[in-house]
Amino acid sequence: MPLTPLRALPLALVLAACGPDTGDDTGAPASTGDPSTTQHSTSGDAPTSGDASTGEPSTGEPVGVTYYRDIKPLLDARCVQCHSAGNIAPFALTTHAEAAPFAAMLSAAADAGTMPPWPPDPACRAYAHDVTLTPEQRDLLREWTELGAPAGDPASEPPGDDTPGDDVVYDVELQLPAPYLPTITPDEYRCFLLDWPKAEDTFVTALDVVPGERQIVHHVITYAIEPQDVDAYHALEDADPDPGYVCYGGPGASAESVYRVPWLSAWAPGTPGGAMPAGTGLRVQPGSVIAVQMHYHGLPGAKADQSKIRIRTASKVDRPAVIMPFTNLDWVLGSEPMHIPAGDPDVMLSHELDITPYLTFLFPKGPFKGTEPFVVHAAGTHQHTLGTKNKLSVVRKGGTGDECLLEIPRWDFNWQGTYPFAATATVHPGDRLRLECHWDNSAANQPVVDGVQQPAKDLGWGEGTGDEMCLGMLYVTAQ
Repeated sequence: MPLTPLRALPLALVLAACGPDTGDDTGAPASTGDPSTTQHSTSGDAPTSGDASTGEPSTGEPVGVTYYRDIKPLLDARCVQCHSAGNIAPFALTTHAEAAPFAAMLSAAADAGTMPPWPPDPACRAYAHDVTLTPEQRDLLREWTELGAPAGDPASEPPGDDTPGDDVVYDVELQLPAPYLPTITPDEYRCFLLDWPKAEDTFVTALDVVPGERQIVHHVITYAIEPQDVDAYHALEDADPDPGYVCYGGPGASAESVYRVPWLSAWAPGTPGGAMPAGTGLRVQPGSVIAVQMHYHGLPGAKADQSKIRIRTASKVDRPAVIMPFTNLDWVLGSEPMHIPAGDPDVMLSHELDITPYLTFLFPKGPFKGTEPFVVHAAGTHQHTLGTKNKLSVVRKGGTGDECLLEIPRWDFNWQGTYPFAATATVHPGDRLRLECHWDNSAANQPVVDGVQQPAKDLGWGEGTGDEMCLGMLYVTAQ
């Protein structure tokens, strides 16, 4: 089930947001960015500071925005996690020589809001680790482009911040059992089963992924397969002649696996070390196996991948957490089939439910009593390729208003995530969770296979590429 970011959980919780230092150490006046007053240079050098009328010596530092002082800190914080050599992005942005040719493209993408990718609607609520560029940062990229992308003085680069997650000490490391080169193009979803090494109940408090072949690892989701289900999952593995087994929508072969299998994390390139919220963790039983779903995006010349996951564990936590899937179980089980008619350009389906009484059904081993509030720390949503938008919200008891948890106004299957809240949300008994999803199932929006656009067909809930889903995910604890 492709997701991109738990980060602050590991569920994607994306990049740390560090703004660049926009000060000018030379005291020179900043450029206005007005083409009528700004001198342009195509050589990478802009006018330098100094006062010819007074004879003051030039510092050699260009006037206005420069790469080392202003742009490099911004790119390092927001872009190079993907845009670096051997990584998933098609070009690197780690040096001036690499970034300067793309200055105009970077500025245009920033102005359009397409890069860095951040799908949530900011009008819904505030999220931790929001990588959206500020207006001031977009202005920096625009002015740098207008000046000709000058390098400036390397000595003017501000000190860099430590990468979030660098201080996490991991005590478990699990690696894919063998190198694997994807054979399905352009995208392959393959699960690998890794034995859990702990002999007692353990809580995962941080999880990070170290991709073996960064160019082809699009995202990674991990699940804890409980002991009673291990044999069924090994049967899936045994039935596939290659290492692991094909697994598109989730780690199992049944629709029920979407909500029955405990989630541990989702990771995408650019996600720093994945610590859970302080004092919380996800329980893993002894005898479990970890199912690692790899989304591979094949590229010519790529090498085989043998990624590994690093996990920090604790014997106990203050507040045990779960990743709670939320959807209409009638859609999943088929008692009220999900129906997305062929040819309809805007199909909307929704589901609303007081989830509090059902927590003990979903998680019979705890940590919920089913009659008390629970706390939401992060949320994500999931559809397949024909999805267009979705929203997850709390409808307050007694008509006292709604609280938006997550709204994705332009759904993109390739940019998914679970997003940590800047402030948690509490759901009380009698409050209702609401999930709404939209799809475009028109003839013009069908996939192209071998150069031929496929005909529209009625769609329902399912794991495959030709099926659809409407699913919310919430990282929750008892109050």
